[in-house]
Amino acid sequence: MSINVGYFLREAGTSFKRNWVLAAGAVITIFLSLLLIGSSLMLGMLANSMVKSVESKVSIQLFIKDDAAQADVEVLQRALSTNELVKSVTYSSKEDALEKFKEQMKDSPEVIENLEGNPLPASLDIELKDARNVESVVSVIKKSAEFPKIADRPDNPDSSLKYGQQIVESLFRFTRVLRIVGSVFVVMLAVVSLIFINNTIRLAIYARRNELSIMRLVGASNWFIRAPFVLEAMLQAIIGAILAVLVLLAVKTFALPKVAAAVSMLHVSLSTVVMWQITGILVVVGLFIGAIGAWLAMRKYLKI
Repeated sequence: MSINVGYFLREAGTSFKRNWVLAAGAVITIFLSLLLIGSSLMLGMLANSMVKSVESKVSIQLFIKDDAAQADVEVLQRALSTNELVKSVTYSSKEDALEKFKEQMKDSPEVIENLEGNPLPASLDIELKDARNVESVVSVIKKSAEFPKIADRPDNPDSSLKYGQQIVESLFRFTRVLRIVGSVFVVMLAVVSLIFINNTIRLAIYARRNELSIMRLVGASNWFIRAPFVLEAMLQAIIGAILAVLVLLAVKTFALPKVAAAVSMLHVSLSTVVMWQITGILVVVGLFIGAIGAWLAMRKYLKI
């Protein structure tokens, strides 16, 4: 038996136009649901990107007092260099620190002019393989016998260590909260979309109940009767997905560059590949919602 795809498409289009008010409501509901899903995905990926950009800048600085024994500095440097959590350890002299400071403050020459001598300490700059291990490495430093001997603040050695794990942890917490809140709203709107599509298909079935009864009497198979309704629901889902993708593309094109300019220290951008991934996810999720909504409606109300 040949499958007349054109017939199914025509029937789905006719039903869509005949019940366009309900269909428009279903499209809007699906659009809002998918827009929230897409927004959640975008925000999650942006947050991950920002966390990675901050992680790449997380390092540990150990400030060294001027009269520290060079042998103690070298012992601690070698010990940290062999640590499996550490990527590299670099010694920066007082002169190196002053040059870096001048470079950072080149737009404020009056600050440099008011310096008396070189008040900046030497330091060990420790780069990590994974920023999340910063606390472990800090613990190793604090337990070393050389640390209190070379710290530039012997009365409070811990204050000689500078690292930014608190920033990364705050971003991780923000990402987790964002995902939880987004997931709750996604589930809520997905359920609303299923209910709306269910009602739309139910009314379409009721409007064509006489025609469907005749089709069953002449021996039409179940899938032959179901197919136009499933296609109609999937058409609604595709339209909703396209609208959601267009809104997200507008946000990426017009809003994200302004946000990136406002927070230039963070990496705020999404690649074309990421947007294609989000588009694919929204289309698949939309088709799934549409197909499940139609299936539930027909299973409950058509009784075939």
